[in-house]
Amino acid sequence: QLQENQDEIENMMNAIFKGVFVHRYRDAIAEIRAICIEEIGIWMKMYSDAFLNDSYLKYVGWTMHDKQGEVRLKCLTALQGLYYNKELNSKLELFTSRFKDRIVSMTLDKEYDVAVQAIKLLTLVLQSSEEVLTAEDCENVYHLVYSAHRPVAVAAGEFLYKK
Repeated sequence: QLQENQDEIENMMNAIFKGVFVHRYRDAIAEIRAICIEEIGIWMKMYSDAFLNDSYLKYVGWTMHDKQGEVRLKCLTALQGLYYNKELNSKLELFTSRFKDRIVSMTLDKEYDVAVQAIKLLTLVLQSSEEVLTAEDCENVYHLVYSAHRPVAVAAGEFLYKK
C-alpha cells in the first residue's frame, strides 16, 4: 500500500514536471523561470532518488546561460544545496564534468551576486572532489581575491583557503 502511494505521488510529480516545468523553465517572464529552477532544486534535494539525475539536472545546466541574472542566481543556489550534501555528490559527477566550465566562467559574471555564488559553488565542488577542478580552473578564481567588489574578493579568499 505504501509503495503504491509512493509510486502514485512520483507519477504525479512527473506529470507536473512534464506538464508545467518543461514549458515554463523557458518562459518569457524571468521571475517564472527563476521559480521553476528554485523548485526543481528543492525537488532534487528532497526527492533525490527520483529527481537527482541528468534528465532533470540538464535543465538547471541549460538555464545557467539565462540572460537574466536572477535566473542564473537561482541555478547556482539550487546547485549549492545539492553539492553541500556529500551523500549526493556521486549523482552529480556527470553534471559537474559537463557544466564545470560554465560554472567557472560565471565567476566573472557581470552581476556580482551571481559571481559570488559561482565562487561559493566552486568551493563546494572543490570540497566534494579535489580532482574535478584543474589548476587553470582554480587560477581563474585565485585572481578574484583582488576584485574591487569586496564580496567577490571574500568568496575567492574562502575558495583559496579551502584549496
